[in-house]
Amino acid sequence: MASSAAVAGAGVSRPALCGSVELQAGGRDFSPITQKERQAIPSACWQCVTRDAIVGYVEDGRLMKIEGHPDSIRTRGVLCAKGQAGVNQVYFPDRILYPMKRVGERGEGKWKRISWDEALDEIVSKIKPLRDQGHPEKFMFQYGRMKASSSVLIKDAFLGTYGTKTIGNHTAICEGGKWTSQELSWGGHYDNWDFDNTDFVLIFGSNVLETHTNHIPTAQRLIEAHVDRGVPVYTFDVRLTNTAAKSNEWIPIKVGADGAVALAMSHVIMAEGLYDEDFLKFVRVTPDHNASIDEKVEALKTHLAEYTPEWAETVSGVPADRIKDLAIQFGKAKSGVVVSYRGTIAHHHG
Repeated sequence: MASSAAVAGAGVSRPALCGSVELQAGGRDFSPITQKERQAIPSACWQCVTRDAIVGYVEDGRLMKIEGHPDSIRTRGVLCAKGQAGVNQVYFPDRILYPMKRVGERGEGKWKRISWDEALDEIVSKIKPLRDQGHPEKFMFQYGRMKASSSVLIKDAFLGTYGTKTIGNHTAICEGGKWTSQELSWGGHYDNWDFDNTDFVLIFGSNVLETHTNHIPTAQRLIEAHVDRGVPVYTFDVRLTNTAAKSNEWIPIKVGADGAVALAMSHVIMAEGLYDEDFLKFVRVTPDHNASIDEKVEALKTHLAEYTPEWAETVSGVPADRIKDLAIQFGKAKSGVVVSYRGTIAHHHG
């Protein structure tokens, strides 16, 4: 670090054992052996869906290091350990470089290399008869994550042309339940939270400050909201996570009972008249798409009538008075947020 800083020149002064060193803010890197500056190539990290802005440092044609892009307004130059380990994606010795076909029994780990033409011919021999028989839906396509042009080429061009909608992916085994419920209620939605402007945070089973989707951009902003602006944070979780420990209060809850508490809080908000009528304009809560606000309010109150804080206490172990108090605080907040992504939603009753 010190040798790199010395080569880099003027920067920010930091105390050190032998006086002080001048550190660059970022965006440059140097070989610890030759002291020569490495080529900096801006890009985006694909280790997860966050797509953090990054800088790759190349020396003699080889990627040597990855770090956060110092000019990114999303990440503010920060990058997680997984992103920094992205160098392994390029040089990992066991990465798949060509089509492989199993030659032994399933689970034996015996494979042989085949050509691309052989691989394509074999796949076509399996899926073409299904379409010819009029049953393209019997072909299921399973994948992890696809973004950018690869998503369009596979899902729209290939699968759309073939005719199958039998598709499984990462979302199907992760947040599929949450996406479905949100799409049925108010339309497509991908969870993110305006921590820069919120004034109240409720967390259900999500460890935002330690490990979470979109972690780098969101964790920094939640910390600033909580520490710099004093925004209250309350976390329901079965264990004392780092996020729960840093909250105003950790509220232990029985496994799988988060939904009961959320229903009870909704019961209180409707009963106390703390709901937002403007929001209800966009939410479908009745079979009738054209229902009035009054009809929606009545439908919600009727549906939530049995889900009292007292009922939720028997299910969750959370005291009824605490549920009611937090529900009222949240209902009165000008811009409160609820975090349940990658926590409650991935479990039973999520």
